[in-house]
Amino acid sequence: MPTFDHQGWRLEYEERGEGPPVLLVHGLLMDRTMFAPQAEALSSRYRVITPDLRGHGQSEHRAEDYTQWDLMEDQAALLDHLGVERAVWGGVSQGGFQSLRASLRHPERVVGLILIDTQAGYESEERAPMFEAAAAVAAEQGWTDDLVNMAAVLMLGDKISEELKRHWIERWKAQPTHDAVQVMHAVTRRDDITDLLHHIEQPAVVIHGEDDVAIDMPLAKRLADGLPNLVEFATIPGAGHSSTIEHPEAVTAVIERFLDKVAQ
Repeated sequence: MPTFDHQGWRLEYEERGEGPPVLLVHGLLMDRTMFAPQAEALSSRYRVITPDLRGHGQSEHRAEDYTQWDLMEDQAALLDHLGVERAVWGGVSQGGFQSLRASLRHPERVVGLILIDTQAGYESEERAPMFEAAAAVAAEQGWTDDLVNMAAVLMLGDKISEELKRHWIERWKAQPTHDAVQVMHAVTRRDDITDLLHHIEQPAVVIHGEDDVAIDMPLAKRLADGLPNLVEFATIPGAGHSSTIEHPEAVTAVIERFLDKVAQ
């Protein structure tokens, strides 16, 4: 896969298809392949760009602090690298965090927003210490059985097939963990941008798994309520926090409806 450099980081990405550009950014612990079903379906009409974030997938792993704003700037730099001035931005969880921030800092570069299993607020005071403690264990000991089980519960819905669950567990265990604390801090210590949502003028779609336990449905509804130009709020029955892989056809159908309206 091709790579580019930004702020000293070597970052990997994939692009498929031709047409209006659509940038899709994965969530915590995942990688660009969580959008494989959507990239395959959309690439006949759109240029689909899927990066691996710092500390994820095939991009560089380094125990260095960064924020969701820094990660967002990686995606803006990727678009520069590809000669793309404006794109539909979207993502799952922290991919949504970055897309929202792009709309605030670089509104001229964002055609629309696809916000999947995400929110605008900070991590809860109850969960953040638990997640950071788990990351500290991973940095020291690697992936333990307890960590794998916790990640599977949070990242994957309980209705996911055993085959798909094993697939992602194997991918997690193949990843370095020396930077787990920094990867986690970028999520758990993010700022709350809920009060800034009214500045976002781009059309947006919010997609949320009905069984998401990592980001509860009320948080998704709060996000949707705060967006001035919401086109659709779509819930995905039976899906957890990674609905793009749990129920790919349903998610893709919502994305296609949205793109038909904003990206032609």
